[in-house]
Amino acid sequence: MKKQKFNINVSDAVILSVKETDGGYFRMKLAAPVIARTAKPGQFISLKVNASGMPLIRRPMGIFSAGKGCVEILFKAAGKGTEILSKKKKGEIISVLGPLGNGFTVREGLRHAVLVAGGYGVSPVAFLYRELKRRKINTTVIIGAKNKKLLYKEGFKSPKITTEDGSRGFKGLVTGQLDKACAGLSCGTSAVYACGPVPMLKAVAQVSEKHGIECQVSMESMMACGIGVCLSCVCSVKEGMGTGYKRICADGPVFDSREIVWRT
Repeated sequence: MKKQKFNINVSDAVILSVKETDGGYFRMKLAAPVIARTAKPGQFISLKVNASGMPLIRRPMGIFSAGKGCVEILFKAAGKGTEILSKKKKGEIISVLGPLGNGFTVREGLRHAVLVAGGYGVSPVAFLYRELKRRKINTTVIIGAKNKKLLYKEGFKSPKITTEDGSRGFKGLVTGQLDKACAGLSCGTSAVYACGPVPMLKAVAQVSEKHGIECQVSMESMMACGIGVCLSCVCSVKEGMGTGYKRICADGPVFDSREIVWRT
């Protein structure tokens, strides 16, 4: 997969808004013109959530949207760092590092894209969705969650919803809808893009491969530095006849699914 070119910028960004939305998610908008101008779908930023103390390590966040001098992120208050983020107020300043990593590749000649999002994976998928619509590429969106309370579908037009308990949309996993969506697609002009938990990504990769459709996956991992120095976020990849390792933050987070050695 061709790597995106990116420039890393460290800046103090003004928080323009923080609001709780569907599924218990929070959307935060930041004034970050340099990052907004260069960010690509699938890339992420790293935030210093507390300038004066713990936690010391920055928090990586997938970019939900970027444009007009602003960057948005979508997150849940699931830990200490994100809990602090959720309580930030308009006008506060936060240190932002980014854009980081290599994003999704939209090749020339692509006519149909299938986007699959699970859990937090909806954030980079939403950014990519807007880019594909801008390019007038026919797009199918599949969003999965354990139940309807955890769904986030704002901004997507007619997404196919799946919940494991059947409380909203189709009951089951995203792979059921993906299998249907891929049937009949041309392998030369179609692609699958996915972000979510690793077991879901593995299953999405298997379905895509069955249909001969290109598949790009955005890998999720705990990250410390976010720039490839600490080596805390490696994944196994195919390397010749054997296995090697790549850094999810710097070499990814987006990979060709055929490159990954799935261990789950």
